[in-house]
Amino acid sequence: MKQNQAPRHERKISASRLRRFLADIAEDITDGLDTVNIVARGNTFAIHLEGATINISVNTAQEGGKS
Repeated sequence: MKQNQAPRHERKISASRLRRFLADIAEDITDGLDTVNIVARGNTFAIHLEGATINISVNTAQEGGKS
């Protein structure tokens, strides 16, 4: 492992739990806002909020679930 690199913690969760998690986060980050700026470039989405930016990258998995 490279120095100063945090260990990766990974586990599987159900798709319905992920949907609830994303819905809850969307509710929390947009609380009190009328509009949100979103920029899509290639496979990356950037959500610009007041004083913060959330970046989401989507990578296509290879065969066997490897990215």
